[in-house]
Amino acid sequence: MTFRQAFHTEPLQHLFQLPLSKEAYNQFLLLEDRVFSVQLTTETDWWAYIWRSAQFSSQKAYRHLWGHVDIHPSFKWLWKSCCQNKHKVFFWLLMVDRLSTRNILKHKNMALPTFDCAICNTGSEETLQHLFFQCPLALNCWNLLQVQPVNSDSVFDIIESFKYQLNTPIFMSLIIMHCWTTWTTRNDLIFQGIQPSMGQFRSSFRKEVTLLLHRVSIKHKLFLEEWIKLLWMILVIFWIFFLSFFVS
Repeated sequence: MTFRQAFHTEPLQHLFQLPLSKEAYNQFLLLEDRVFSVQLTTETDWWAYIWRSAQFSSQKAYRHLWGHVDIHPSFKWLWKSCCQNKHKVFFWLLMVDRLSTRNILKHKNMALPTFDCAICNTGSEETLQHLFFQCPLALNCWNLLQVQPVNSDSVFDIIESFKYQLNTPIFMSLIIMHCWTTWTTRNDLIFQGIQPSMGQFRSSFRKEVTLLLHRVSIKHKLFLEEWIKLLWMILVIFWIFFLSFFVS
């Protein structure tokens, strides 16, 4: 229906098929007042969105529906990182606590033999915070980046702390790949029975970070190459120590 058709409908109540509630009738009176206050012209009608343009914009529609929402800068850091899209989506799920950790599966009424962390034997429930920032293996793995998670229930506080501890422009990519390696290590244990270890984690993490060389900007490529060399030296020293201990 056009506005002109509604304007020439008398009485305006005939536009409604059902009886109006008291609240709806009060709204109707407001509508009636606004309709009859409009001055019609002979100009051709044209369709426009609420932002006074005939061009649709999902961004403007989203802003109109949701208004202004303050979000943590971690989301901006995430989407500007040089990781693959699958890694970005994974980390977005992590930040909003929508990964299928065992406590989430419990909330979905999924029956599992246990909801404890699969990696450690501390008897702690596998929550997002525990798996990535409190599990003994996770804490040792964060030492690989020479950072320590702060004692906070907020993922955003931890990410922001990592940012200052790493002090590098590609900090977000390193954090994402570290969490991705933790997640794949956990899944390898559950679905393939591969026991996690620091050596396995270092090797997997180095492999994932090496792939970033194909995506990182040129100005940060040299830093990443040097960092990977250092990581490789740490890995070699670890295996030498392990083998010498095993032989002795």
